[in-house]
Amino acid sequence: MITGATGFIGHTLLADLLRRDVRSAVLLRPPLDQSTRRLAGMLLELNIDLDEMLASGRVILMTGDVVRGLPEPTGLNIQSIIHCAASTRFQTDPAGEPRKTNVIGTLNLLRWAQTNNINDLHLVSSAYQCGKTNRPVPETLSKDRPHFHNPYERTKWQAERACMTWSHAKPDRVLTIYRPSIVVGEYNTGRATKFSGFYLMARASRLLAEQYDHESGNDDRHHITLRLRGRANDRQNIVPVDHVSAMIAHAFVNKRFHGQIYHLTHPDAPSNHTIQRAIEAHYNIAGGRFVDPDTFDPGVMTEMDRLFCEVSRPIEHYFMATPDFDRGLAQELQMSAGLSCPAYDTTDLQRLFTYADQHQRDRYRGATAPTPKVADTDEPDLHCDAPLYNAYFMSFLPDRVNRSKIAQATGFSVTMRFVIEDIPNGQWVCRFEQGRLIEVHHGENTFKEDFCYRTHAEVFWRSIAGNVHPQKIFLKRQARVTGNTEQALKMAMILYKFNQEFPCDRQTLMSEGASP
Repeated sequence: MITGATGFIGHTLLADLLRRDVRSAVLLRPPLDQSTRRLAGMLLELNIDLDEMLASGRVILMTGDVVRGLPEPTGLNIQSIIHCAASTRFQTDPAGEPRKTNVIGTLNLLRWAQTNNINDLHLVSSAYQCGKTNRPVPETLSKDRPHFHNPYERTKWQAERACMTWSHAKPDRVLTIYRPSIVVGEYNTGRATKFSGFYLMARASRLLAEQYDHESGNDDRHHITLRLRGRANDRQNIVPVDHVSAMIAHAFVNKRFHGQIYHLTHPDAPSNHTIQRAIEAHYNIAGGRFVDPDTFDPGVMTEMDRLFCEVSRPIEHYFMATPDFDRGLAQELQMSAGLSCPAYDTTDLQRLFTYADQHQRDRYRGATAPTPKVADTDEPDLHCDAPLYNAYFMSFLPDRVNRSKIAQATGFSVTMRFVIEDIPNGQWVCRFEQGRLIEVHHGENTFKEDFCYRTHAEVFWRSIAGNVHPQKIFLKRQARVTGNTEQALKMAMILYKFNQEFPCDRQTLMSEGASP
């Protein structure tokens, strides 16, 4: 049985197992039809036909969840578990992640394995469960509790400890642990299904490049003054997902490799400087420089410095130090599989950025349909309440801005256009002077703006409710900026604070006289 089969590593590993004729029971979250469609689409990109696998009995679908409940394996002779399901959040969220999935979910799975007498467990962990260290990290269980950079590292270490306790309880239990480092897209194509972590620096660089793209005649794009907190010579231990998957699959089908811990890390990872050069070449900018964290002065930061620091904060320790991972057992496994961890030069790194850029463009344009959500509310159709948008811009916004302490304190003067692309005639131009909204125009017009925000209806409603940070919107490509990007980013933070001061939703607008 494999958990986390719709995850970044999980679906790639499932494809590799099926190519090796491993009959697999796949645990999918309810509703099963939606999860099945998602898995089928992911496997099809890897030339695996899920319908064919189901018809032949090589894949069995199980409905369940390691946190909410696992099903009875009625009629199935499950001999092994590959546990890929995980939360990769670096910070604790209101739902209790990453602990809920990584620790509680793992404990639930161990109890389920014990109940069903399954004694072979393969855990996909993380090389960074080692936490903060200047010593070589062995391919063994950490005896002493490390000091961690974030809750994610702590929960992966806790999950390993729980699994080791389970394995020691009975002599016939076997535990194999795989510790990948920073997993990125496939080496030859750049294909990925997750674009956090390593990709954040590239996203922020793309945002910077777009500023220069929209400023005609700007000759400064190769002399940017951006300072990056980190050390140029430290290395980003990135590994391609297809290499990680192939290593795990080879170990799984060869029992002589069971019962060990493997660091699926890069033996010669690219440096921060190498990655920086690749990003700058990709986006046709130059001039950014790393500044040693010990001498970095946060008191003289520009807006772009602040943006990069904020974006990279969850992963900034990767820029400053990379542990030295022992790879003795992994090297033996790699040689047996006839594999090598490929090196990264500028061209190889740019494949990752090119794929991520295209994925975000397709997603923004609607080429990649989002996974349908369960209809658990009677929320109105986003496209059927057009008058509410006009009520917001023509009535609610002018009234609240002119009462806003945020607006009075900042005293901004700017003209901006808002475009909601999936709403008919969804354009509004707002002119502010000294923190007061003095003019609003609806629809297409020749009104000259300083910059323009372009987004979709769902993002608009989340934004005016004041519960989503603008940096997340821009970095996830849920909104675009044209015109003066730096000014737009500053204004986005002001609007965010305003939306928290005067949050708005459909009910508020309807209570003030607007009708959907």
